[in-house]
Amino acid sequence: MIMNRRPGVVEDAILLVGDWRWRKGPRWKAALAWLFGRREVLVTHLGDVAHLSWWRGEPYLIHLSEDAR
Repeated sequence: MIMNRRPGVVEDAILLVGDWRWRKGPRWKAALAWLFGRREVLVTHLGDVAHLSWWRGEPYLIHLSEDAR
């Protein structure tokens, strides 16, 4: 089975940008991303689960939860 994943560095950058956009970006864009955006779930190298929403090519970090091991 072949998984089509991004490199870890790219996923980390997407998480940083998504978090910045969610916290510091315009609230109306974050609301549109939350309501209508394409959803994606990433698992970080530490095992954390990140829920992203993409709106017009821009990531927004919706939720980040720690590993439940």
